[in-house]
Amino acid sequence: MTLKGQIIGATLGLAMAVAAAFALVVGDLVTDQIRERIGVSLSDLSTEMADRLSREMSVRIAEVNVLSSLPALGGVQDVAQTRSVIEHLQRSVPEFSWIGVLDTGGTVVAATNRILEGVDISHRPVFIEGIQKRFVGDVHDAVLLASLLENPTGEPMKFVDIAMPIYDAEGEEAGVIATHLSWTWVRSVEQALLFGHGSREDVDLFVLASDGTVLLGPDMSLLGQPLALASVDDAKAGRTGWAIETWSDGEDYLTGFTEVRGHGEFEGFGWVVLARRPISVAFQPITDLATRIAIIGLIFAGLAAALGWVIASRIADPVKALSRAANALRQDQTTVFPKIRGPREIEVLSKAFEDLIQTLISKQTDLDAVTDQAFSDPLTDLGNRASLEKFIASREHSDGAYAVLAIDLDGFKQVNDTHGHVAGDVVLQEVAARLRGCMRAGDFLVRSGGDEFLAFLAMNNAPSDGPIRGIAGRIVAQIAEPFQVAGGDGRAPLSVRIGASVGVAFYPRDGAGLTQVITLADEALYTAKRHGKSQVWVHGDEAGAKRRSGAPELRDAG
Repeated sequence: MTLKGQIIGATLGLAMAVAAAFALVVGDLVTDQIRERIGVSLSDLSTEMADRLSREMSVRIAEVNVLSSLPALGGVQDVAQTRSVIEHLQRSVPEFSWIGVLDTGGTVVAATNRILEGVDISHRPVFIEGIQKRFVGDVHDAVLLASLLENPTGEPMKFVDIAMPIYDAEGEEAGVIATHLSWTWVRSVEQALLFGHGSREDVDLFVLASDGTVLLGPDMSLLGQPLALASVDDAKAGRTGWAIETWSDGEDYLTGFTEVRGHGEFEGFGWVVLARRPISVAFQPITDLATRIAIIGLIFAGLAAALGWVIASRIADPVKALSRAANALRQDQTTVFPKIRGPREIEVLSKAFEDLIQTLISKQTDLDAVTDQAFSDPLTDLGNRASLEKFIASREHSDGAYAVLAIDLDGFKQVNDTHGHVAGDVVLQEVAARLRGCMRAGDFLVRSGGDEFLAFLAMNNAPSDGPIRGIAGRIVAQIAEPFQVAGGDGRAPLSVRIGASVGVAFYPRDGAGLTQVITLADEALYTAKRHGKSQVWVHGDEAGAKRRSGAPELRDAG
């Protein structure tokens, strides 16, 4: 073979070797990262669904608890007044399909829409268990109410029972407040997660009972059917994660899983949440990346072959330089491809290498941007639950000291109901901006739920918690200021007002782990809400000074 033929063969071989090296090294690295990120995103979705279920159930239990303590229910002297009270709750929380007040014999005295009034249901668990103590029953099919309530969805009617004893003014047992919470509210939570901020039409969410049967799924034919999957067993064992599994339809799915662990007064019932996505869809970015790398490699190889035809005898040294630079890049010894000096063709080849590297670096930059989005709330640009978990994992038992502020908006639901979700989103964005304005350098702020936020304020060896109280007070005052939202139909902007309740706990003063302290801050928050809202409640602070006119009210949560 002639020298020219040898040079052409060597050039082409080198080009293909370098392209293959890039495809193997960069492709494998990026593929593993994409696979992990997609799996974690489904695991996070299942965790968020489980958290929303727990919190919603906890709130419903708390509402019934408050209702049971109302004087109007204790004596049941005025049936009309009692019916008015429970129907007001049903209008406020339509997830309650039925609310009834039972006497000590189990007969329904007053009920929403008069349904079952006068009927003896003493044989039902809501009375048998509810007359003794608070009772929360697992999901069950409708029995008495199946033919008495409207069912616009067409799905089999299912309820969660919540019942509690009620007492008269002398503290004597007066009966039971019994409620049926419609299971359709879970479908609303599912729709909010899948379509709230960007469509996830190719993702399916499942909620399973403790025995593995389907309570919620995308296909009504699956309801009541058991799912025999390893991920279900992992979730029941208390693990959260993702896996690739073959489902009963024979298709492979990327499956995120977790257990509903409960929140507050809700214990979880052993429910399992699964989020699945077809492998063909979930890993499409990996297929696209592999295609791009292959195309770039082919283009590069073709360019090298064309240049080989015009390479002269001086090609040897520049080719060696190209080989050394490619190997150095492959071994991660450098991220900058040097400019090779020599014949014009060699310089063109050198530039092609540089462009290829920049293209791959650009792809990596895009992937890094995807990572940033995975840890950022798209509406407020604050950290999301994934970033919160990452923060807690890195500081759970650290030597640092933090004040944990649990923040919940008061009256925000009314903004959504009155002015629409677009206006609500505008308010949430402005709330995020105001909260940022209250933070200091080094403080960490996340949106932990719909209108809930968590802030971690570094104590920085502060001799007292006075500065933290000041920040909490500023948060309440800032959120109390009016918000401007669009009036709609060309009308002038409207001014709306909301409030904020803040619960405060300190790490490690109040607990040995950040997770425990977050729970204490949450408890302080709900204490603040029970005592009037729009105030600050500090865990363990027995002093509890008050201030009015937009300033916080400091109370003892201990």
